[in-house]
Amino acid sequence: MALPEEFLTTSTLFTLGGSATAVWIITSAIGCLFESQKIEKIKKWIGLILSLAIVLFGVTLVKEPTMLTWVVAVVNGFLVFLTVLGLNTVVSARLVREEMRRLHTRDARVDGKKTRGRFRERWL
Repeated sequence: MALPEEFLTTSTLFTLGGSATAVWIITSAIGCLFESQKIEKIKKWIGLILSLAIVLFGVTLVKEPTMLTWVVAVVNGFLVFLTVLGLNTVVSARLVREEMRRLHTRDARVDGKKTRGRFRERWL
């Protein structure tokens, strides 16, 4: 299978997957740059604004947009935002599960030597 030459193009940016990917990448990068509790609320608002901006910009490329086109674009903007929110929730839930598993796993080393636990000890 051949690898794609480009990740996002102008044609894929205006699809649900492309716009959701762009919003998710931008908000994730902002979250990595500014690590604080306040940034979580700001990331949600930035995600909503970006979602609406991308979709509304796509409407400006339509030759003769009608009022219904603009209404559908706003609905699609919220759809993009909720898609990103769902994707972020799935990824976050997996990371939380992995962290909880790591915290509840018993270390089987005593004084640098591996030891076996009792049969009835919790594994996870």
